[in-house]
Amino acid sequence: MNDAKNELNEKLIIELMKKYNDDLFPMYVEFPHKSFWSEKLKEEDYKNALKNLFSTDYKKKAPLLLYVHIPYCPKQCWFCICYSKVTKDYEQVKRYLDYLFREIDMLKKFFDENGITPNFHDIHLGGGSPTYLKEEDFDSLIEKLKSIVDFKNIREFTIEIDPRAVTGETLKYYHSKGINRISLGIQDFDPEVQKAVNRIQPVELIEKLLTPEIRKNFSGVNFDILCGLPRQTRESFRKTIETVIKLSPDRICNVFVTYATSYRKHQKLIKEKEVPDIYERTILFYESVQTLIKNGYVRIGFDHFAKSTDQLAKAFSNKSIHWNGLGYRAGEFMDTIGIGTSSASRVTPYYYSQNYYELPLYEKAIDEGKLPIYRGYKMNSNDVIRREIIHTMRSFFSLDFHKIEQLYNIKFKEYFKKELKTLQIFEKDNLLNVSDDMIDITELGKYFIYQICQVFDTYIPYKSK
Repeated sequence: MNDAKNELNEKLIIELMKKYNDDLFPMYVEFPHKSFWSEKLKEEDYKNALKNLFSTDYKKKAPLLLYVHIPYCPKQCWFCICYSKVTKDYEQVKRYLDYLFREIDMLKKFFDENGITPNFHDIHLGGGSPTYLKEEDFDSLIEKLKSIVDFKNIREFTIEIDPRAVTGETLKYYHSKGINRISLGIQDFDPEVQKAVNRIQPVELIEKLLTPEIRKNFSGVNFDILCGLPRQTRESFRKTIETVIKLSPDRICNVFVTYATSYRKHQKLIKEKEVPDIYERTILFYESVQTLIKNGYVRIGFDHFAKSTDQLAKAFSNKSIHWNGLGYRAGEFMDTIGIGTSSASRVTPYYYSQNYYELPLYEKAIDEGKLPIYRGYKMNSNDVIRREIIHTMRSFFSLDFHKIEQLYNIKFKEYFKKELKTLQIFEKDNLLNVSDDMIDITELGKYFIYQICQVFDTYIPYKSK
């Protein structure tokens, strides 16, 4: 950030952060936030939603995403916010797989009894660390998935990679099992930052893994980067982003760290005094966004980036991307079926569900012959409209009133009279422009998109400053 114009932008962003960041705001992984989901919605509600999803010929053919959660890791990363279990006792992993396979069997039985052939087009293996699985167990997982998935129809098969747990031969093995996209947990390349979060993985390790020979086996490589880790400085994070660009992943997810020590006790191992404050984190993020764009990456939504040649960037340009808890997907993938502990599903426009987090409750449900549904949420028509608005704005930084009117048979300006009035606050600060039929987020406003989206949130409503 050398020139005077960028210096002024920095000051302006910090000034606006102080104005708009007094309260916590949701990041809209889903809408409404999971804290509003109800434990009263259980297995039967989920099954009914699945029946509704496949109730017409069109919906029977609609593409689905299958998410599989493997919670185990051999070592605890102190920044981690995902649901994970740390163990060096591999027997625990094998026990979990036994229950996971039984969950898949129950799902298959339900599909068979109801004449359902789910049209899975994408699979995502996440965690935890799915790379913890030994090859014989990974083989068993793939064979079990084949009982509900026709692998000939799979377009993207992604696995989250812990670079410390794999070799080039491991990546070749994954390719042989049908995986065509890999997502590497990079976080940061600076050695001091890595020490501060208990995750040591030198850049040489990544270079050794991503040789041309290995990369030709995969249609895409994603890097996950975290902004706001302890000991990150502007200089160190610039070097990390420069290294990322040099390694040239097809996609980059560059997100803020979430600190939630009340839920993730291990985060208390991070020294709070070493964590950059919210204002410094924002500048780290701002600089990284500018650098990625200058080096040819297309910004997709708030925190995702892709090469212009990547399928996701192409889908973004023609506005055919969709958002879910795993990030952006190209194409029609709105419905997701999740299996394993803590996994979430979206089935039809109206229903969310989530499996139990705790292993004893997950196992108990399966032992009782029940799908392990912990909680869910049934959307009403107002929820669906607001979710469409929030996801559209967080993805494309604009909103066409006419499109919403056509989709939901409403008069936008009447329906959202109160919200349009509130948006005037943001308009005065040059964060957005409202015309007769559009909301357009400015370049400056993109850094405040979650606060802007919050205006349309009836569960965690925006509080005017």
